[in-house]
Amino acid sequence: MAKDLKKEIITFFKNNPAAESAVKEEKIIEDIYSCLPKKITKGIKDVFLKNHTIIIKTTTPSWRQEINFLKKEIMKKIHKNFRNYRDLKITIL
Repeated sequence: MAKDLKKEIITFFKNNPAAESAVKEEKIIEDIYSCLPKKITKGIKDVFLKNHTIIIKTTTPSWRQEINFLKKEIMKKIHKNFRNYRDLKITIL
């Protein structure tokens, strides 16, 4: 007998809180990507979230410097668009 896929996914997330927290963290990372200027997204390798710190890994040191110049602008966009991310810090690697 076929089961409803949506109901099965909901019960899976209710039974596995670790999976639910991973999905929430992924949502936060997508929100952060939307706050980044489009011209610097090609120089970003990965974005992680760890202990209220946004960790941005870049492809080259020159991109690291460029993103460091735009760090205040990125933080203003995050604070403006998402009020619940107020205590985040940015680390650029």
